[in-house]
Amino acid sequence: MAGCDTSPHNALYESGERRVLGWVGGSAAAVAFAALAEAAGIAGLAGGALAVAIAAIAIAALAGAVIGFFIGLAVNWFDRLHVQDPSTITMSGCILCAGKNTGVPPLNDNDWTFNLGGPLALLSPVQAGLDVNQIRTRSAPGAGEVQTVTDPKSGQQILHCEIGSHIGDYAAVGAAIGSVAGAVAGAVAGAIACAAIGLLTFGIGAALCLLVVAIAILAGAAVGGIAGDAIGGVAGWIADGVSDFNEIGESVSRGCLMSLTGRWVTDGSHGHNEIHDVTSAQIIECNACDQDPTGTAAGGLVAAVGIGRHPTGRDP
Repeated sequence: MAGCDTSPHNALYESGERRVLGWVGGSAAAVAFAALAEAAGIAGLAGGALAVAIAAIAIAALAGAVIGFFIGLAVNWFDRLHVQDPSTITMSGCILCAGKNTGVPPLNDNDWTFNLGGPLALLSPVQAGLDVNQIRTRSAPGAGEVQTVTDPKSGQQILHCEIGSHIGDYAAVGAAIGSVAGAVAGAVAGAIACAAIGLLTFGIGAALCLLVVAIAILAGAAVGGIAGDAIGGVAGWIADGVSDFNEIGESVSRGCLMSLTGRWVTDGSHGHNEIHDVTSAQIIECNACDQDPTGTAAGGLVAAVGIGRHPTGRDP
């Protein structure tokens, strides 16, 4: 089952891609500088030895970029949600989309995702000046600019809602730890390989040794990051299975009028407000509200239920 998308997609201010690229560039520069320092200490570095050393520095930079990518993903993952005040809200509306973003992390976070559309209503808390427009457009402290989003299929303005999977959390941590550990193991293995094949000499031999170590670090960082991501993802899948994660997710159905309670946040990576995580979901009525573009009938029903009356006489 696919997750629910939003439109527009342009991220603002605290773009997740930019933050990750910052880690990629910074880590690549740091590791390349370390390799450059090693190369500078090699005597007789000229001709073929110089070319080998330059290649080693370039590969070291690539290894640093890989490490920075996995670390940047983890940092951005845990620092992207900025909590609003009040931190908990209850919103009612029509579920225009409900689905699980399944797939391999980090390309897919495996969260349950929902698009809550018209008629949107704020049920709690009741505070002066706090209304649906504020819920959708007010930026949390430190989150930067906020954009409003719509449901791609219906075109309605929505409040995006999610229930976070453990898979995304565990995979992000596992990938970062695995990449760093793999890079360290690669450096050790590369040094051992240099000693074993007798490359600890000056000139071309020392440059070749630097190249071997750089390649080993790159391989270790990549393999370690991928393996850590996979191990973390499996651990997260197990954690989801022993919790009520799927039970809550499956209780939210497209075409139903529902009230959703959870943490009100600004998602800095996507630049919009949402409920993340949804902690409670209550059905008002399932009446194919997603097929009513005006939302008039649904709006009346939400208002009636809000004051404790159900116009059809049925217990929702």
